[in-house]
Amino acid sequence: MLDLDTMPKAELHLHLEGAPRWSTLRSAHFQHYGVELPKTPPWYASDFRFANFSAFQALFKQYIHPWLQTPNGYAELIQDVVDSLLQQNIRYAEVVCVPALVEQHGASLEHFWNTLEAEIERARLQKCIIRIFVGLMRTHSVEEAVYWVQQTRTRTSVAGFDLLGDEVVYPAEPFRPALELGQEAGKRLKIHAGEMTGPESIQFAVETLGITQIGHGTSAMRNPEVVALLRERQVTLEMCPTSNERLRNVSSYNDHPLLALDDLGVLVTINSDDPTFFGVNLSGELSRLITERQVTIRQLKRWTQNALRQAILDESTRSNLMAELEAWCLIGEPSS
Repeated sequence: MLDLDTMPKAELHLHLEGAPRWSTLRSAHFQHYGVELPKTPPWYASDFRFANFSAFQALFKQYIHPWLQTPNGYAELIQDVVDSLLQQNIRYAEVVCVPALVEQHGASLEHFWNTLEAEIERARLQKCIIRIFVGLMRTHSVEEAVYWVQQTRTRTSVAGFDLLGDEVVYPAEPFRPALELGQEAGKRLKIHAGEMTGPESIQFAVETLGITQIGHGTSAMRNPEVVALLRERQVTLEMCPTSNERLRNVSSYNDHPLLALDDLGVLVTINSDDPTFFGVNLSGELSRLITERQVTIRQLKRWTQNALRQAILDESTRSNLMAELEAWCLIGEPSS
């Protein structure tokens, strides 16, 4: 069987605070608090579904935040996330972090950035390129979003900004000042849209804000005009099938619209979102697609190519990564 960990991959949708490996999280809780967590948490069960988004968010407060409040918590977490990317042979990753949480946990922002940038360099030396996006929380105020854009827009390690959180209660429109400020600074913008709401949130992000990279976007299938808009504007969707399944944003894994959107010419990519709590990293997500959706190596290649085309890379690096992917896929692709 093909070892998907050896496949050169790209991931566009990964939350730093939701990406450490469970084994490392267990060790951290035992080391810092003397608490022994289960080897396998209940939410890794194949039939597990979160009751709602709040129940999912509660896991961060229960398991991640106590770790981050220890003196070396952020350094330990960041190092583990980078180790996981390297283990999976992820050659390009866009990782979202939330500096507002660093401040809330009483950690040093400067130490956080220094650690993050040192780990980005360690990854680069091992052929993994990481781009950092600052997450703007919908649950915080618009003024706070503007503040964090102002505080981070001049950092060379910050590639862009991503609007996160509950889009049902907190639509994107009020956050335009923060997003426009980021755009003026020459940063890439992303928005989580069409995950919890209908396709109108996707349409607003693309038509009004000019967004070319949408987190999730599963509800696009409900409106053929929005599908056409995505196709015509060459908008990339960061699709996270297991996340959408576990959060009940799709009826089942088999009904996830990524294959249908791909068939309609929309640029889809595959991502793991928060593997700590969904139990599937990018290699595992690709494996699920092969096993449960009968996806082929050619499809995985196309979706990885979509991610690499969207990636923030110089053309020489992009070309080299495309060639590496092509060479790997020749091994697993059935001869015609």
